[in-house]
Amino acid sequence: MYRNKKGTSTLFLAIILSVLILVETTYLAYVAELDRRLCYTRALKEQTEVYLASYDRELFKAYGIYAFARAELDTSVFDSILEANGYETGDTMYVSGMYEFGTEDLRRAVASFYAYRTTGVLLQRFMSQIIALIECIDEYGIIGNLRQFVSSPASGALGRILDGGADIAGYISSALEFLGLDESSPGVIMFNSLLSGLGALSHDAPEIGNGFDPTDMGFVFDMLGFQKNLYDTGTDFNDTFNFHACLTDYAANNFDTILEDDLTINGASFSVFHNDNISDTEYILTGIEGFGGRALTYYYIYGFLAIKNLVSNILDPTIRESVEIAGEILSTVITAVSLGTVPLPAQVYEALILIIKSEIEGVRDLWTVIHGGEITLFEIGEIGAVSMDYRDFLTLFMNYVPDGLILQRIMNIFGRDFPDYVIGIETEVQYRGRILSYDRKYEFYA
Repeated sequence: MYRNKKGTSTLFLAIILSVLILVETTYLAYVAELDRRLCYTRALKEQTEVYLASYDRELFKAYGIYAFARAELDTSVFDSILEANGYETGDTMYVSGMYEFGTEDLRRAVASFYAYRTTGVLLQRFMSQIIALIECIDEYGIIGNLRQFVSSPASGALGRILDGGADIAGYISSALEFLGLDESSPGVIMFNSLLSGLGALSHDAPEIGNGFDPTDMGFVFDMLGFQKNLYDTGTDFNDTFNFHACLTDYAANNFDTILEDDLTINGASFSVFHNDNISDTEYILTGIEGFGGRALTYYYIYGFLAIKNLVSNILDPTIRESVEIAGEILSTVITAVSLGTVPLPAQVYEALILIIKSEIEGVRDLWTVIHGGEITLFEIGEIGAVSMDYRDFLTLFMNYVPDGLILQRIMNIFGRDFPDYVIGIETEVQYRGRILSYDRKYEFYA
């Protein structure tokens, strides 16, 4: 009986110990497995953080966007961490680019970009000034006189004079004699300058589109209405969207143009991203790529300059005095050429001369602007002059493109220059049938 009892205890203890040993060894195996999985996860996390730290510095400097190229990814950190913990690196790590930046990301990036950029966009100043300029034209009765001219046969007679279809040398001499003037009179000088300027226009005018005709008054009416509606709409638009001012400055001053030696706001060269002198800003403004976008941009600037010169000429007393004389001469000449069939008053021709003179000056100003020069818009007493260069004009006109279009066109440019760039990453490894993964994106946009 005694020996039988002893055997029972031993058997019971053996059974209990086997269970305890199984539990203990299982626990030890689980801890070892957990430690290895934690090591893999830590290695994945560190490798992902290294990816995020390897962003394109030039892209961030120029556009304020954190992004990196998936093609530049490697597994060096992941392997080194495993090796430092005594594990072999036989498992393959998979890397995938995630979170491609979109228009909403770009919106936040622009806002952050201007958080440290204190230079404001002085749009409201231009709004009030331009509206005043356009309204000044009606105050002097230019529009009414032009409509009278367009609806009369005088427009055809003027066309024949300007294109050389009518020999007017004798008529000019008769007009001078009739008016008691000589070649040195201010009005005569103005008249001759007008004719010579039209001739020069065909030789040095930039390519702003076919069929340019300074005598086409329909263009003037269309441009006046376009500018007025443009600024009326733009003023309301800016009052509604505060973000718009930052976006327009970003779009107009941070992308390549046709200007030589062009740089971004922060001094980055566009050659880092693509070839120089690509019409990206003109595309953002017009939605048209290549030459078409440049031509339409030139047209916008030219219309602005022509109207600005028109008002400047109206307000200049010396020019008005000369134009009055030139108008008398032209009225006399056209009356003679048309054999008295178009006896319009001299005031009509004065308005016409001002228009043509302003258009010629506008073309020359445009030529200056698109070659990197500045144009003085206003003289403000002792304060100095208000001048604008090519990018200033782009900023001004960019205000009338809706935010959504600007953002999408910028994204199209980024998609072209940075096709494989992402702002987030996921790394994963398959370990003993389980997928371990870690993903992160730049908090810059959060």
